[in-house]
Amino acid sequence: MKDISPQVKKRHEKLLWTVFACAFLGVWLIFSHFALGYKTFAMSLNDMITGGVVVVASIFAFKANRFGFFCLWIIAFAGIWLNFAPLLFWAKMPAEYLNDTVIGILLVLFSLIIPGLPGKVEEKGHEIPAGWSYNPSSWLQRLPVIKLGIIGMFISRYLAAYQLGYTESVWDPVFGNGTKEVITSSVASFFPVPDAGLGCFAYTIEVLLGLKGGQNRWRTMPWMVMSFVLLVVPLGIVSIVLVILQPLLVGAWCFLCLCTATAMMIMIVFAVDELVAVFQFLHQSVKAGNSFWKTFWHGGDLPQTKDDDDTPLSQVPILGMYKKAFLGVGWCWNLYLSAAAGVSLVFFPYWFSFSGTMHTIDHLVGSLIVVVSILSLAEVIRSVRFVNMLFGAFIMVTAWIYSDIAIYHNLLGLALILLSIRRGKIRELYGPWQKMIK
Repeated sequence: MKDISPQVKKRHEKLLWTVFACAFLGVWLIFSHFALGYKTFAMSLNDMITGGVVVVASIFAFKANRFGFFCLWIIAFAGIWLNFAPLLFWAKMPAEYLNDTVIGILLVLFSLIIPGLPGKVEEKGHEIPAGWSYNPSSWLQRLPVIKLGIIGMFISRYLAAYQLGYTESVWDPVFGNGTKEVITSSVASFFPVPDAGLGCFAYTIEVLLGLKGGQNRWRTMPWMVMSFVLLVVPLGIVSIVLVILQPLLVGAWCFLCLCTATAMMIMIVFAVDELVAVFQFLHQSVKAGNSFWKTFWHGGDLPQTKDDDDTPLSQVPILGMYKKAFLGVGWCWNLYLSAAAGVSLVFFPYWFSFSGTMHTIDHLVGSLIVVVSILSLAEVIRSVRFVNMLFGAFIMVTAWIYSDIAIYHNLLGLALILLSIRRGKIRELYGPWQKMIK
């Protein structure tokens, strides 16, 4: 069995205070439900058991050995569980929900985020992928995703509070009673837990994963980046699709749901380049003769990588931070016009008061045009804009069959096809991936 390196032991001893913090939080869990007056028996029992597990795991985690590092993982998963438990047990009091989620986040921070991966000292240097002009894992690149995740987390938490019965009303400045109708609909009730709370749970995990790892994590922990981006992208797509379907399935719009879906869509734009960097690195590493799974789980390095002297967070002026955060995201006027065309298509049936098949087509296709246009702002997936050509052709054909106002759909479809031809300027370099950007 491989011995624990002196560097790992030294780091562990230096950060023992995080283990003390975990032990304290475990004790807090055991006894806090008495002081807070929990009304859900399952929550009281859960907190006592989870708190006991955290305390015992913290005791063993004081030792810098393999079992101690394994116990740190147990504490981290206990923190994740605490963020889900109030939803599963339908916590009756806001204090129950708040206590578990806050303590859960702190446990993940103290066991995994602050001290780093248990039993491993994260490597420094070589932060820019081979052939790239910037670092997709820099803090300036990740901060927009983290900020949007926090916004989505608090909006979802607010909606979950209504679903759990903590509040008597829900705010919607645009659609009036629309938000209430959506989050209490049969679609929302399909889930065994409050669906807004499930969204809050997902956003919380996204934020925590976004905080994990250094500025070279695309090569030192590919599995972490993969987990982060694959959580952002699929959940983002599901969230967007559900919002698109709201008027069709429920007959109402939810303003706050639109806000979270928009946040998710923009998160994908900022996060997808890091995923491309990971795929490229794994491919190059295997070509160099390295094991795929060893590289995937433990990371590695290649001679072509280089240090990042351009985007260290502490050395960038405040105004310059915003510019650096948008590296890899293009500003293409044709994509904005395509998105505007999609919005007009969504509202066209309402303007001219027609329903039926064409109404449904306009709503679905218009919404998808907006999504494709916004996602195409990411330079690494700029080629996605060609999907809008298919949408343009589709609405032109269906308009002649189902619509009495075919001229509008044909003009809009033609405009969409023409707007999708222009790629726009690609300002950054992406190594071998560059040839995939058409």
